[in-house]
Amino acid sequence: MHRLLAGIGITAAVAIASAGSLTAYAAYDVGHGLAENSVDVGGAADSIDGAFNVLAVAADNDPAQGDAYGVRGATLNDSNVLLHVSADHTQAVAVSFPRDLIVDQPACSARGTMSPAVTNTPLNQAYGRGGLACVVSTIEHVSGLSIPFAAQMSFSGIIGLSDAIGGVPVCVTDRVDDPFTGLKLKAGNHTVSGATALAFLRDRHGVGDGSDLSRISSLQQFLSSLVRKVKSDGTLEDPTKLYRLARVASKSVVLSTSLAKPDTLVGIARTFQGIGLDRITFVQYPGTTTDPSYPGKVVPIAATADQLMRAVAHDRPIGLDSDAIGRGSTTATDTATGDTATGGTDQGGTDEAGGDAGGGGSAASTRGDSGSTDGGADDAGRASSASPETIPGVTGQTAEQKTCAVAAAG
Repeated sequence: MHRLLAGIGITAAVAIASAGSLTAYAAYDVGHGLAENSVDVGGAADSIDGAFNVLAVAADNDPAQGDAYGVRGATLNDSNVLLHVSADHTQAVAVSFPRDLIVDQPACSARGTMSPAVTNTPLNQAYGRGGLACVVSTIEHVSGLSIPFAAQMSFSGIIGLSDAIGGVPVCVTDRVDDPFTGLKLKAGNHTVSGATALAFLRDRHGVGDGSDLSRISSLQQFLSSLVRKVKSDGTLEDPTKLYRLARVASKSVVLSTSLAKPDTLVGIARTFQGIGLDRITFVQYPGTTTDPSYPGKVVPIAATADQLMRAVAHDRPIGLDSDAIGRGSTTATDTATGDTATGGTDQGGTDEAGGDAGGGGSAASTRGDSGSTDGGADDAGRASSASPETIPGVTGQTAEQKTCAVAAAG
C-alpha cells in the first residue's frame, strides 16, 4: 500500500499548489477537496516549527473499495508509517509499524461510542475501534511520540496516484507469479503503476519469507524509489504534474483537520525540498514472528524498539549496517533487467486470510519507556552534526539506496 506518498509527494504537491504555483482555481479545487474530506484526530499542538510527526495510514476494506480485493469483516489499518522530521529540518525518519504487531491500545471513541482499551491486540484492528483518530492514539501509545498530523489512503487512491506520477521504478531478483495478489513480474527492473503498483505493495507470498515484515521491505524499496523520482524528474517544479497529483489526492486522501491547511502543507513541502536523500531513512519497528503465543503475528522486541524510538524522539540520526536492509530486500545491481509493468490486475484478496484475527493470551506488556514526547527539544539544532546511532536489530534503508525485492523461493 502506498502509505507515505501522502506524507511526502502528495503533501508537497498540494503545498506548492496552495503557494501559488498553480492557478487560483486549481488551488481552490484541490484545497476544497482536501478540507471536505478532513477528519479530526485530536491533539492540540499542530505546528511544524521544530520537530514534527505525521502518520500515514493505508486502509484495507475502505467503504469505497468494494469486494474486488476480498471480503473483510471490518476496515483495517493495514499500513502504518510514522514520519518524524528533526527539529532542525535536516533529516527525516519513517518508521513502518507492522499491521500484525501485537500491542496494547488505548480507549477510543467512534461515532459517539466509546471502545474500551484492549491489550495484546493486532495493530490493524485500531481503525475498526475508532477510525483514523484511534490509529493515531494507538501509535502515539506505542511510540511515545505526539502525532498532530495524519493522512489516510485507500486502494483506489494508491492506483490513481501511482498512475498520476507516471509509475515508480522497482526491481525483483527473480520471477514473481503470486496468485493471491495477481502480481506477475519477470526478474529485473520494472516501472509499476496502477493495479500492478498496488499488487507489488500488497504482495506477501511472492517476496522474501512470505511474512508481513518482508512486505515492509518492498514498501521501503518503493518509497525510496518514489522519493528519488519526485526529487529528480522535476515534479516539484512542474505545475501540470503537481495539479494532476494534487487533484487525485484531494479525492482519495483523507487528511487530519490539522494537516488540511494550506500554510501547514506549504511548510511541510518546503521542509522536504531541503532534505537530502541520504538524510531520509526508512526503518521497520523491531519485532519477531517467532513468539509461539502469537503464531503468524509480530511481537515487539521491546528493548530494541525503545532504543529506536528514543533516538527518533531526540533527533539522533539512525545509522544502518550494510546488512540491515531487511529480510525481503537486497542491494540492487546495475545488471538487473526487465520489462515495464504499467497495468495488470490484482485478483487476490485472500493473501491476508487468517492474518486479521485478534491476538490473545497473556503476553507481557510490549511497550516500555519510549522517551521524550517533545520531539527532541534537548537535541534541537544538533541533528545535522550528531553521529548516526546504529541500533543492532533495526532494519531499513535510506532514500539514496537502491534495493530489489527478493523473490520467494519456489
